Amino acid sequence: MGDRMQGKKAVVVGGGQPQHDLLGNGRAISLFLAREGAEVCVVDRDLDRAEATVELIRKAGGTAQAIVADVGNVDDCARLVEDSYSAMGRIDALVNNVAINHVDADPLALDVAGWQLMMDINLRAMWLTSRAVVPLMRKHGGGAITNISSIGSRTGGGRMFAYSISKAGVNALTHFFAVSFAPDNIRCNAVLPAWVLTPHSIEGLTRHGWVPSREELEERGARFVPMNRMGSAEDVANAVLFLSSDDSGFTTGLEVPVDGGALSVIGRYEKPQE
Repeated sequence: MGDRMQGKKAVVVGGGQPQHDLLGNGRAISLFLAREGAEVCVVDRDLDRAEATVELIRKAGGTAQAIVADVGNVDDCARLVEDSYSAMGRIDALVNNVAINHVDADPLALDVAGWQLMMDINLRAMWLTSRAVVPLMRKHGGGAITNISSIGSRTGGGRMFAYSISKAGVNALTHFFAVSFAPDNIRCNAVLPAWVLTPHSIEGLTRHGWVPSREELEERGARFVPMNRMGSAEDVANAVLFLSSDDSGFTTGLEVPVDGGALSVIGRYEKPQE
């Protein structure tokens, strides 16, 4: 156990995951915050998934509890914050991790219902949870909100049309909250992952036909990413840990790529070939 989050109270929205040999971003973030001393409320719409993360935290000597909420439900977005506050007595860090892409398509094929569902889950929910937590953070002298975006928010093309636009909205939301609540010592930052090997990335990219398999995804990562490899949920969790802790006490409104250098070569979207 470390002490970078000692005494802090954290909420991770989307902290559960299905059974898999790989860690997902939400579970990794929950584990890393707890490992550094935070008490964590693990929020997921599936109780079993949330409790599995809680059990891992407790086995490692940390403190956590599971909260069930569906961020597609407007009332749940406020309730999950209220329940977390009641359980822990304060909230120092909020991490918004939930996103979907399974109903996405290209701009001509996407239907209106799919567009609206992704905007509600990927963007509206982050606004609503952040809106609910600000008065509580203000009451206790500040806090940190970290939103999980994507480098897809900074690119065009591909089959994940509404997903990318929703994530661009997440970036704008992050900047707006950062500026609006900086006088209250509330920081708001975004993490932009790509080429990160998680259950969600494998499922999404194979579903949309971009890669046929996990093996092909890893091969493309080695080929396209300047660092010659895929990233992991642990890489994302380390960035969130920094932004949630006092180590980043003068950092707000930042978009942090966790992508092995991919965003630096956007335009090609691949590293120069030798």
